[in-house]
Amino acid sequence: MPMRIGRAAKARLEPPRLEIPMIKAVLFDLDGTIVDTESLSAKAWYLTADAMGFTIDDETIYSFIGLTRPVIIERYANKLGGPDRADEAFEMHYEYKFELAKTELRLMPGAEEALRTLSAQGFKLGLATSSARDIATRELEPFGLMELFSASTCGTEAPASKPQPDIYLVTAEKLGVAPSECAVVEDSFNGVRAGHAAGMRVFLIPDLVSPTPEIQSLCTRQLGSLHELPASIAQLNTEAAQ
Repeated sequence: MPMRIGRAAKARLEPPRLEIPMIKAVLFDLDGTIVDTESLSAKAWYLTADAMGFTIDDETIYSFIGLTRPVIIERYANKLGGPDRADEAFEMHYEYKFELAKTELRLMPGAEEALRTLSAQGFKLGLATSSARDIATRELEPFGLMELFSASTCGTEAPASKPQPDIYLVTAEKLGVAPSECAVVEDSFNGVRAGHAAGMRVFLIPDLVSPTPEIQSLCTRQLGSLHELPASIAQLNTEAAQ
């Protein structure tokens, strides 16, 4: 006769249910995630290289994505002709980028809809960008979106640049939300690594560079555009509530 296992004994044999916190805050990268600036930045770097007489390629430009100005200058000074020349190149790149942005700056597909929907649903929104604050403000103000963020951390305001988690941890602290209750929305490899290292759930929306298997493994979800974000977060919260 087969042995019958009582409910109490059966409960002891089953693995404990892993509690997954509800997402309460959504932290956004800016360039390539909310505003379509990465393609403008690439054009600006090529114009800078032509003007200053050095060579640059897509691989180098894409490796800049998600990094702060000091980190780029430190890592690529030799490639760009020394620290002073690298700083000059970075400044010229910004000037070209701003000129291009006057006529070519666009929001990423679904950006405004996603931000306004999540805000209306009661999620706290944070901005965590490697761009300096004046640049972030200049990029968002034309679209009237800066007011939707309850907290923001820009450029070197965090102790360390992406891919370190600092910028996301600082932003979550400003919002008063635990890292485990935060979602991160990113397009860059460095940003994905930062969000994952912060202990947050990462939503990747690729822009210029397709994700590697390593990057995909660090993400909770990979989406086609920001149009999909509110429903995806709602689904995760529904699953966490069950």
